[in-house]
Amino acid sequence: MKSPILAVAALALTVSSIHGAQDKNKLPAEVDAALRTTSTAVLYSLEPWAEPDAPGKRLHRYKILGQTMLEQKQTASAIAEFKTAIGHWNGVLAMCFDPRHGLRVTANGQTYDLLLCYACNQLYVYRGDRLVTSLGVTGSPRVLNDLLAAAKIPLSKSGEKP
Repeated sequence: MKSPILAVAALALTVSSIHGAQDKNKLPAEVDAALRTTSTAVLYSLEPWAEPDAPGKRLHRYKILGQTMLEQKQTASAIAEFKTAIGHWNGVLAMCFDPRHGLRVTANGQTYDLLLCYACNQLYVYRGDRLVTSLGVTGSPRVLNDLLAAAKIPLSKSGEKP
């Protein structure tokens, strides 16, 4: 009889831990304010599996496949996707971090970069060159991929089946 009781207790503890983590899964106030006040942003397509010495520009050590300056409506759409991914996080994280999307916003003289990995369910937030926080995310890259494709920016093919 103890086995089912222990299983229920373990499940309750796990759900409680995930719920507690979700409560803390929020953007820092300064980053949230920057996202609310910016009207333009740069959206990046990243290649997480590039060799460290591969030529090309990098965003926080990840190879940039391309980038596009978003107009106001596109910026709002991209920011909404990032916020939705954070808000809908289901508590699951993978141990890897292979971001394929990045978003750069500038506000009040500060630059913030948000690197997103839907495969790993993680988002890293940088202020300048310094990692500020990492958050859990859930969702689909469809909207961000559509914005990049509309600008004729290539997407990462790493991890795809041939």
